Amino acid sequence: MGCCYCCCSSENDLEPSSSSKLLSGQQRKYVGSVPPSSARQHRPPDRKDTIPVVSKMEPIVIQSMNKIFQDHEKLYEDISKSYQDLLNELHCFKSAFDNETSEILELSECVRILVHRCGQTSLEVQRKKYRVQIIFSEETLMKNSLNDPQEIISSLKHFNSMNKHLEEVLKDSHSIQKSINILLKDKDSMQQQLIKECFPADQGPGVVYNVKENMRTLEQIRKNIDVIKKISEAQLKDVIESSKGFFANTE
Repeated sequence: MGCCYCCCSSENDLEPSSSSKLLSGQQRKYVGSVPPSSARQHRPPDRKDTIPVVSKMEPIVIQSMNKIFQDHEKLYEDISKSYQDLLNELHCFKSAFDNETSEILELSECVRILVHRCGQTSLEVQRKKYRVQIIFSEETLMKNSLNDPQEIISSLKHFNSMNKHLEEVLKDSHSIQKSINILLKDKDSMQQQLIKECFPADQGPGVVYNVKENMRTLEQIRKNIDVIKKISEAQLKDVIESSKGFFANTE
């Protein structure tokens, strides 16, 4: 006769319910088409902007539960990539102004220099909820720029790409954070689901262990998203303030 192992989780086990639907939303990726033009662009982002690595989700034999964990892992990976792309594009943008000083300039100073380099080129600033976008004519830049027009176009594209990733991070982090909070607060539902399942004796302990590990991973993901949001929100404020410099050549 087969032996069944009824899995019960302790009060420290965290978990989800069938009502905890993952807030969907495909991540959009925007990749700048202009290659780096400065050696500084290969330097990694500041240490203060790095995020701790999280463990991979462990497999769960209960398919519905396994999907919940895998979906959150995938969504977090997308946000992490957008965040890294944001930092890289910001660094690429600032690196175009290395010759102006021996140090990395503040974003507002970079914008001021960029506007000067554009000469009489008209730059349109579009403000959206989570980003600022610069609309410009490459043909006009070719005629009016005071510096190499290709370098200026590259800088503007890096600025726009940075903002695109900034929008992705802030928009999608709210969704996954809300979903994870629901999962972590809804312990009882997952406990009941584990209790109802009857596993072979050699599988039961492993299922309980994997669920516990995955919930710990969700906790770390939530902490990481808090940090990502804090840094990104500060970056958005800096972008909005600095973008005022684009109006300088319209006066």
